[in-house]
Amino acid sequence: MASDHFDASDRNRRFLRYVVEECLDGRAQQIKAYCIAVSVFNREPSFDPQSDPIVRLEAGRLRRSLEHYYLTAGRDDPIRIVVPKGGYAPRFERLNDDAPPALPDPRAIPATETMRRPVSLRIAGLAAVVLIAVGLAGLLVGRTLATPADVEEALALGPHPILAGAEPRGSEPALPHSTTLSAAPAMAVDASMTLVVGPFRTTGQSAEDGALAAMLTDEIASSLAIRTDLPVRIAPPPTAALPHQGFRLSGSLQGHDAAVRLVVHLTDLATGAVLWSSSLDRPAGPEGAPTPQALAAGIVEPLTAAQGPLLPVATARLRTKPATSLSPRECAFLATGRHEVPPAERTALSGCLTSAASALTTNASESARLWSALSLLQSDAYRTERNDVALNDALAAALRATELEPTSLRPLTALYTAYCLRGQYASCFAAGQRALQASPGNALVLGDLGLWHVEAGQPTKGLPLLEQAMERDPAQRERLLPAYSFALQRHGHPDSTKLEFEVTAAAPAQAALAVAFVQMGRMDEAKAAATRALAADPDFARRAAREQRIQPLPPTLDAAIRNSYAMVGLAAPVGESVTR
Repeated sequence: MASDHFDASDRNRRFLRYVVEECLDGRAQQIKAYCIAVSVFNREPSFDPQSDPIVRLEAGRLRRSLEHYYLTAGRDDPIRIVVPKGGYAPRFERLNDDAPPALPDPRAIPATETMRRPVSLRIAGLAAVVLIAVGLAGLLVGRTLATPADVEEALALGPHPILAGAEPRGSEPALPHSTTLSAAPAMAVDASMTLVVGPFRTTGQSAEDGALAAMLTDEIASSLAIRTDLPVRIAPPPTAALPHQGFRLSGSLQGHDAAVRLVVHLTDLATGAVLWSSSLDRPAGPEGAPTPQALAAGIVEPLTAAQGPLLPVATARLRTKPATSLSPRECAFLATGRHEVPPAERTALSGCLTSAASALTTNASESARLWSALSLLQSDAYRTERNDVALNDALAAALRATELEPTSLRPLTALYTAYCLRGQYASCFAAGQRALQASPGNALVLGDLGLWHVEAGQPTKGLPLLEQAMERDPAQRERLLPAYSFALQRHGHPDSTKLEFEVTAAAPAQAALAVAFVQMGRMDEAKAAATRALAADPDFARRAAREQRIQPLPPTLDAAIRNSYAMVGLAAPVGESVTR
């Protein structure tokens, strides 16, 4: 800490001091992401390690600072501090070959002894050696103890006891001190479908290559945690057991003259089979090599798209499981997974989410996630059935979620959706602005708000938002272009020729052009555009109909676009929907 050559920020110095002192004081089992975030980074007690990756990111930077120090000024230090990947409790390594002294059992040391501090500099060295030995033993022992937060997380990820026919949480016996941390999370993870990220390999040997791979792992894990309700875990140490269900996303990173090539694979954890592979080439730009954020976005967005490789496969597998064996996270995934939910399945998911969210009494973040999923599930029920009770339930669940997490994206998305479906546009757009503050520039939120502004008769506000959404995430063009062209023409936007800039030979663009021509009353041109759309993609009408069901537009706008499609031969095939 005193060395000028230890290149670390002030908060990473606090990070290092905190984890070392906690370990030396025999509290290694308490060195968790949540405790670090609250104690070191001044996060609120509602902090959620899965939605806010600050601890993982700063841990990566601290590891690199330590590695650099021990390669340079600290290369002759007799003891090195290592923060192993996959955890935050430090390890202490001796550089000489002398046998270390026997490690005393930290449980045999009275509590008053562990709180004493050396008062003489002459004995500081000996005290440090003893404390390090105690800390190492404490670390080994501490990894076998479960904290209340660990138990709460295990309950959130495993099959919910109420659904599984077990006793309610209130009747659970207290865990004995011998309960192991490895046992509780392993059982929970095995019971719940999980996404494991990494490791990402590099072809280069430089520290910069390794740092980029580590940051890419963090960015991808963070993005997946935001875009899916499945548990996301960074690759555990080689000795740790992997979940039995779920998927791993890993690959390799190659750099040359600031250009980057990223190759990724999605594999089945149960069989090791490769389910999807993709490559991403990013040339060097004016600012140099592409950022980890840009690389992560280029992988996560197509991976988690409605028709991407992850959601359909995970959804199909989860829907084969008995409802009583679904974990709350799996229920949340199915509730928000952009697929058609029959009434019986919706009832089961609603019960799963309600009981699980109510049972989580200390983990506000996890409870808010489940209330948000329940709200979106009920909003979809209203869309398909026009059930006012479902809409009231959607708003109530969203309000409950935002009470628990007022600045989190998921609850705010559920809140603006429920308000807009009720026609309470002022409250809807206020919640939408809060969602954009929680996730600046989020393309999905921009697209949603643009659609609802058009629905509310405010095209001058909606059109710029739709443009921003399509620019930030081109994958959204298929969903948003028809509404964009409709608003452009129906509402007499001054720049009525602007649509030409958006049009390409691709089927979605030609279909959007057909909608615009219908609104202008130019039916021959509309039918010609529809013909070009079907020539480019003969399955477009079927696929577009499904997209409108799983990613529904606001009601009036949805009906207008369906009507336009019907007039030019792009109508949805009969009998495709299970809910309409």
